[in-house]
Amino acid sequence: METIKGRVKNYVFHNDENSYSIARIITEDEQLVTIVGYFPIVSEDMNYVFHGTWVKHASYGDQFKIESFQKCDDQSESGLVSYLSSPFFHGIGQKTAEKIVETLGPDALKKITADKTVLKKVGLNAIRIEKFYQQLIENQTNEHILVALYGYNLSGKLAMKLLNQYQMLTLEKLEENPYRLIDDIEGIGFIKADEIANKLGIAKDDLRRIKAAIIYAMQNIAYQNGDLYLTDEQVRQYAYQVLGNDIELELAIEALIEEKRLILDEDRYYLALSYFTEIKLADKIKELAKNTNKVYDHGYLETLLDSVEIQRNMQYTKVQKEAIITALSNPISVITGGPGTGKTTIIDGLLEVYRIYNKLNFKNPAIYEKIALMAPTGRAAKRMKELLDMDAKTIHRHLGYNYDGLFAYDEYHLMPHDLIIIDEASMIDLFLAHKLFTAIKNEAQVIIVGDVDQLPSVGPGQVLTDLIESNVIPVVRLNEIHRQAKDSKIISLASSVNQQNLTDNDLISDNDVYLYRASPDKIKDVIIKQVEGALNEGYNMIDDIQILAPMYKGDLGIDNFNKILQEKFNPNPGEGITYGDKTYFVGDKVIQLVNDPERLIMNGDIGVVKAIKYNQQNEQYMVVSFDDNDVMYDKGDLEELNLAYAISIHKSQGSEYKIVMIPMVRSYMHMLKKELIYTAITRAKQYLIILGDMHLLVYAANHLQERRQTTLAYRLNSEITHQEKEEDDISPYDFM
Repeated sequence: METIKGRVKNYVFHNDENSYSIARIITEDEQLVTIVGYFPIVSEDMNYVFHGTWVKHASYGDQFKIESFQKCDDQSESGLVSYLSSPFFHGIGQKTAEKIVETLGPDALKKITADKTVLKKVGLNAIRIEKFYQQLIENQTNEHILVALYGYNLSGKLAMKLLNQYQMLTLEKLEENPYRLIDDIEGIGFIKADEIANKLGIAKDDLRRIKAAIIYAMQNIAYQNGDLYLTDEQVRQYAYQVLGNDIELELAIEALIEEKRLILDEDRYYLALSYFTEIKLADKIKELAKNTNKVYDHGYLETLLDSVEIQRNMQYTKVQKEAIITALSNPISVITGGPGTGKTTIIDGLLEVYRIYNKLNFKNPAIYEKIALMAPTGRAAKRMKELLDMDAKTIHRHLGYNYDGLFAYDEYHLMPHDLIIIDEASMIDLFLAHKLFTAIKNEAQVIIVGDVDQLPSVGPGQVLTDLIESNVIPVVRLNEIHRQAKDSKIISLASSVNQQNLTDNDLISDNDVYLYRASPDKIKDVIIKQVEGALNEGYNMIDDIQILAPMYKGDLGIDNFNKILQEKFNPNPGEGITYGDKTYFVGDKVIQLVNDPERLIMNGDIGVVKAIKYNQQNEQYMVVSFDDNDVMYDKGDLEELNLAYAISIHKSQGSEYKIVMIPMVRSYMHMLKKELIYTAITRAKQYLIILGDMHLLVYAANHLQERRQTTLAYRLNSEITHQEKEEDDISPYDFM
């Protein structure tokens, strides 16, 4: 790290929210230097020492990137006068400032800080002395706090976040419990808080540290596995992964239970948020199931269904009819089945029967106040809309998720809809399910549709599985593959994987499935040739072709595939914008990684880089087009994006692609499970290409994902209700 000394000449840019600044300084040798970084407005008359590194801007040359700064001990008398007469001190003009420096000398600030009564020599009265002293202390305190924070190895950005959060109490709060930063400051997790605690001299066996580690272990390790509770053995196992094996946990566990941050129910440990959310969700589903508001005439429903068959010149199977009648006859129900089993056909049929039965006009826009079609992701909602020719939205959009991350509809402001159809329900985690179901009025009719054999949600819980296994709501399982799907090798392969009965016949290329037996070092070349061939046939890289893999790292990981495919197929290299180890160019295929309601983009949305430009502060930004929505990304926003020529199988849920390519190599082996491969295969709409070792396909089909630890099914069967209310209603996985 390098050091330069100088005074600020002027600020080119300053963001009041996060204190990101661009300023010009005059150095000791009268050079004009541009500095950038996270620092507050400082006096333009005082000398400062700036610590940082030199960086080269593509258009504006050398700049000094600030990591920390501090006021110099030696100040010129003229600079000191300018500082004291600046807006930092109200009521002190030029003459008074000159008199202070003349009377107290160049170390006036030290003298006043040590004993404010020295200002009596200048002729200030008691009120002016106190006012001046408080302003001086505040200015110096902020700088002192920042210097101290830099000493804890915090970046300027994080240091300013702390100062904005705690203000004058920053160091006091930090020293009291640095682990509070995990909950209070975005961007600080246990590891960073632990580093600060170590610098503060907090012992490894400090109770605050052990409590924070237990919560961290449950939020990160357990939630990543999808578990809502842990056994006593697991709590210890996961905590020891963070703390080491020689730490006593008993007192910390007891304290967390006493503080109601941890709930012990029988022999299960829950985070309080998980515990109360699961109970409230179970209570709400039981309330919906009790709805007797509307009783349908079964005979009339069957008659209407017969007429719909005649009208559409088709014939529903016995199980499809059962699904439609069951869904329309019950307040809440589940329809589950794999590809080719007719889920969309059933939804289309039941909507038509519902329309006729209730004498509704589907052409009237007001229909969407009565009927809500929804799915967890934008792509799934878009596909639902295309197949059913009715408007469909994401669950978040239906709930009125707004710019502030809040929902317009919740348990106190219920959705108006009478019929709610939820597609791709396997993707819904506990926290999103809670948000959705508690916002549904008890009189509504709810139809839940999904493939229970796919991967469970990214966030914790297994809501669809638990609803089915609870046996408290009607479930129709679709097992028959229909005529139009029987000729699809994609669907037959998916079915064989799902039923765990792969045979040699399944491992032969045929029709729409191509199985390339290739060594790992050949796979990248084969994929490039296949993509080239598809592009020559008129397929589109952005919308039609998708490489799916289970891992990000490694030679055949998602990150490396993206780098290779970007280099080969980006049509407009030109000038790029770099963030971390990735550079984006115009024409790149990208994926949004988090929900951003302010810009109307959601986790999993795929777009294309439309432009790379410079703003008025000479900073690069990028414009990404998501369908018809053009979104601007500042450089700092790029952490929300990734290249998307290759994406994870989890991220592909709810989407379909004309051509899907799946590498199958031994480096993936620890992740290869039936649910993962089944989900990947079922993303392909026209062609599926699997490359690598086909024995791994058999291996994956015969290895099941570990069952998640949840108790929703148990609670749905229980008469127990809770009386306590959990105030914290937000989850890190709420918007996955």
